[in-house]
Amino acid sequence: MDEIKQVLEQYDIKPTYIESINDRVNKVHTTTYSFILKKLSNKRNPQFIKFLPQLEQSQYKNYVQIFPNRYKQLLTMHKNNFYYLMPCLQNELADERNEKHLYLFKEAARLHQRTEKEQKLKEDESASHYESVLEKWNEEQALYERYVEQCEKQLYLAPFELQAVTYFIEVSRAIDFAKGKLADWEEEMKEKEATRIVMNHGRLSSHHFLYDEKGTGFFINLEEARMASPIEDMILFLNRTLKTYPTQCDDCVNWFYEYQQYYPFKEEEMHLFLSYLSYPASILRIIKTNTQNKQKELSRNRKLLKAYWQFKNIEYFVMRVSEIEEKKRQEKEGNEAAT
Repeated sequence: MDEIKQVLEQYDIKPTYIESINDRVNKVHTTTYSFILKKLSNKRNPQFIKFLPQLEQSQYKNYVQIFPNRYKQLLTMHKNNFYYLMPCLQNELADERNEKHLYLFKEAARLHQRTEKEQKLKEDESASHYESVLEKWNEEQALYERYVEQCEKQLYLAPFELQAVTYFIEVSRAIDFAKGKLADWEEEMKEKEATRIVMNHGRLSSHHFLYDEKGTGFFINLEEARMASPIEDMILFLNRTLKTYPTQCDDCVNWFYEYQQYYPFKEEEMHLFLSYLSYPASILRIIKTNTQNKQKELSRNRKLLKAYWQFKNIEYFVMRVSEIEEKKRQEKEGNEAAT
């Protein structure tokens, strides 16, 4: 705790009690207020604070402020580690989980809307991206095909090999679907000279969305914030949330369309979103790793099974969104034909 006290001296804070939350987060109690002191991971870029002035300029204020130290710096360096200090907010509301996430996604839409910028595209940039992604996906699909062909020549299949062969047809269909959506995106982008980028939170989660005493929500942990397509926050959130036991997450569909209500994806963004999300990257990565480095049977079986569960959970979400988008398209065409 001596190191924490030395850091707090740079904020002129004399703690009455320091509560260790984990190896990087400490709750600091004083006679008047409580604070959170966080140490940056070595993997995190301390330059994330450059986004904070951009949020101010965008008049977006629903994020937890970082207190400057006595030198008016937002980050404090001590023994080659970076720290920052913020107020302590509560982590829970009495609302149900669904209500909390609806609020979270509504606020994510506001964050994206307030920070939107136009980014000019270089000549053939979209086509080059399409070709590079397609080439990578074709290589990974071919590797999986070769592995299955090799397995089918054997008289006996190990449990991992049997799983890989069993999942092959479903995975191949998902790859074809992802390729089709990627082609749809490329077609939409042919005539476009610019695209939009927004400030992505980078780690969208209910754990990183806290509340004040009035119940107003604020984002914390902007350490992975970056300017990119708005689909990135959605993809990262869904990949983490659906990495679980088999489930049909209709709540996820509702949360996604809560976001769409306030900041709808453009048609090309929806194509790219469904393409990236549906591509079974985790399964293909495990297959590739297995061909390069044999792991213990139980360990690799567990990894492949969990990746398959995530794949099926995502598949349900993608199919539901695809159905909804197709229905919306048909209704639009019907309305246009009627007029």
